[in-house]
Amino acid sequence: MALISDLKTITPKYDHRLCRGNIEIHEHGPQATVTKVIWNNSDFNCIDQELVKDATSFFEICKAPEIFRKDCDGIMTFEHNGQKYMFLTELKSGFSTQDLYKAKTQIIASFIKTNMILHMLSSYRLEDYIIKGFIVGHPPKNDFLVSLHQLTSLPGNHQTRLEYSLAMKIFIDHRKSKSISLKPTDFNCIHNLPFGQRGIFPKIELHYIEVPIGQTSITLDATKYV
Repeated sequence: MALISDLKTITPKYDHRLCRGNIEIHEHGPQATVTKVIWNNSDFNCIDQELVKDATSFFEICKAPEIFRKDCDGIMTFEHNGQKYMFLTELKSGFSTQDLYKAKTQIIASFIKTNMILHMLSSYRLEDYIIKGFIVGHPPKNDFLVSLHQLTSLPGNHQTRLEYSLAMKIFIDHRKSKSISLKPTDFNCIHNLPFGQRGIFPKIELHYIEVPIGQTSITLDATKYV
């Protein structure tokens, strides 16, 4: 609770709160078909997403790299068996390799800005947290896995190949768990940016959560992903 109390002190305009038992993360886009994720089975520190989004204007004025102008849909922290976690969630209604890659970028972008803000608090230390990202969307179509093999004919640094490669790792190499572990060097969007040791995580676990077709929301037990 100290994290939220400290955030309320320095940013009283924003609705940081403790959510006991469950927390809802929403996608409000008019075309959205995946509109809500409910995380449950813990007490969650909810960081007001508007704080992170409002920070984007600062980076726009400074003409910062594009990565600083993106955001995911929800950020929360919680503790389980003495270990602290930060979960970042992005909802995606459409499915494509481009959407998947964009969601990955949005998650790291929100982490960078959130981590920057939280470092102002005496109650926060990045090294205390395990960072995990969750892309929540509908499953790929049946012919999708076949099309993934097209990546072998593309140059190694081609953007489309990068997008297909991420999908291949999640849906082919790790098709049972649909989760992968990534280091900062796996994110082209932050290459050559001068982050210090505490400016970025040492690694992030990235999950793809499938919402059945025709279903607009899903409930997830946070303790199953720790």
